[in-house]
Amino acid sequence: MDYLAKYTIPFKGLKDGKHVFDFTIDEKFFEHFQQEDAYQVDASVKVTLEKKTLVMTLTIELDGIMKVACDRCLEEFNMEVSGESSVYVKFGEENEELADDVIVISEAVNELETAQYIYELFSLSLPLSFVHPEDEDGNSTCDEEMIQKLNEHTVNDEQVIDPRWNDLRKLIDNN
Repeated sequence: MDYLAKYTIPFKGLKDGKHVFDFTIDEKFFEHFQQEDAYQVDASVKVTLEKKTLVMTLTIELDGIMKVACDRCLEEFNMEVSGESSVYVKFGEENEELADDVIVISEAVNELETAQYIYELFSLSLPLSFVHPEDEDGNSTCDEEMIQKLNEHTVNDEQVIDPRWNDLRKLIDNN
């Protein structure tokens, strides 16, 4: 059985109105989407399907914890991950994607596969860099010993200008 099949919502036979589906995602979920990164995640996903005669709205809410290494001090910490997105589903002749949040599915389709939308929401919810959050006073919670070592080995970017360049600049300024 396909692991991602449990993230499929059978909508044929559902009455018009809102229907809520709860899922969880973990490391095994991400094994089906990527090869290089192994996310250590424990998250819950709430999918609300609002079914109407001509259109359906799929609202996906993500909330969980992800274990990451801090990009500043390399210490592991638990980072909160959350996000929300909506996908509008219309019925038509054939399956196609009209926009990032609008898809058309054939009248013959009986179910919606939500795994790809959950994965995309998770990926878009990640920050550009993973850094320890600041405490109540606005101070970094990074490993102080590692930050001290980094500061000791940081190269000062002050450039020493060769005095010969100053003489050349004088020539340019005179013209």
